[in-house]
Amino acid sequence: MSDLKADIIKNFGDKLRIRVCGLYLENNRLLLLKHHSIGAHTILWSPPGGGMDFAENAAQTLVREFEEETGLTPTVYQFGFVHEYVNPPMHAVELFFIITKAKGTAQLGKDPEMTGEQMLQELAFVDLETLNNIPDEQKHFLLRNLKSWEELMRRTGYSLDNLNGH
Repeated sequence: MSDLKADIIKNFGDKLRIRVCGLYLENNRLLLLKHHSIGAHTILWSPPGGGMDFAENAAQTLVREFEEETGLTPTVYQFGFVHEYVNPPMHAVELFFIITKAKGTAQLGKDPEMTGEQMLQELAFVDLETLNNIPDEQKHFLLRNLKSWEELMRRTGYSLDNLNGH
């Protein structure tokens, strides 16, 4: 196992994580981060976000994570939906919020929990055509088979991405 993968499991594995993520569209393109060493083929494209700290509310988490990962300070608009990811040793409950605007200049940040190599590899505003050309196994479950951004932004409720087969 690579040092990066071991570091990811050490920091995020074998426990339930509550994550807060933001969906930010700008000029009809969605802000995404490319993660290395997670997902199929060691690549995963997903919206910015991360784990809640004790005594931190969801809006505070979203602002902190967005700033750490993208350099942007978001305006949290509204809660969208819940997604649960179960693939031991990883298990996360993700709260997705819609972001209407963000201040600052977008730039690739880092994940402070990672002490060595960073898993964040690239930041990009991605149009729908480009997104749909990324193999499904290399993008977050909620980004697969999208027909429009409205479909994503109007999503509600709960979804499960259970790769463990239960």
